[in-house]
Amino acid sequence: MARIFAKYAEEELGQRVVVVNRPGAGGELGWVHLANAAPDGYTLGLINSPVVEVYPFTREGSVGYSLDDIRPLANIITDPGVLAVAANSPYQTLESFVTAVQENPRSVVVSHEGIGGDDHLAALNFAKEADIDLNFVSYSGNAEATAALLGGHITAFQGNMSEVVNQINEGKVRGLAVWSNERIDAISQVPTGKEQGYDVLAAASRGFAVPAGVSQPVYDKLLSVTREVVENPEFLAEMAQLNMPVNPIYGQDYVDFIHESHDRLKALWDQEPWIEQ
Repeated sequence: MARIFAKYAEEELGQRVVVVNRPGAGGELGWVHLANAAPDGYTLGLINSPVVEVYPFTREGSVGYSLDDIRPLANIITDPGVLAVAANSPYQTLESFVTAVQENPRSVVVSHEGIGGDDHLAALNFAKEADIDLNFVSYSGNAEATAALLGGHITAFQGNMSEVVNQINEGKVRGLAVWSNERIDAISQVPTGKEQGYDVLAAASRGFAVPAGVSQPVYDKLLSVTREVVENPEFLAEMAQLNMPVNPIYGQDYVDFIHESHDRLKALWDQEPWIEQ
């Protein structure tokens, strides 16, 4: 998404936009770099919600940034969570899945991409809502988790819609639930959790932020460029081709979204810290 965005942002800015990978610590190293960058408008960072919000309290004392160090600019993508099983799984519905776990707690192995990530939190919220005890296993990426699912090494896959949509539509994987308010057009055959009696909402939201000290005129300029890109039909077509649901949230609304998410997740953490299971 960042590379496609950069291509169209170059047209609006009239200068080159370079995408630099700063991998490590589940995104933390990139966000530390963003927080410490010069507040001149020449550095934007791709941020992932809810991960960017949870590190300041789940890694308290060791994390190298706080939410006060960055200023969210705009959300671009909201990719809903999906719980899925292999096509040959005996579980045809979410209810049959829940029943199996109730009858044999921790017998069902569910993948996620890392403790405290959106996939893990989605599965935890579902388990709490259904009052079941799941057996979690972490994978370094959803491609690896999908391969494990198809190979019969795990029972279920918890990931994002864009990462499993092709396998669902090809009939290799069966979606049991999408954790959104409404069904998603790309996988309209998959019912929501709410339809099936489980009030779970979960997604990975991906957008951009700048260092906190960026001046208002510079912030406004970057926000204007972002709007132009997101409203570009060619950009939207490329996102649709990648099955990435565009969900723009701009400026102060995005700032509020990130901070409200932080407060909600912090309250959950204070009540019952999630740990590797």
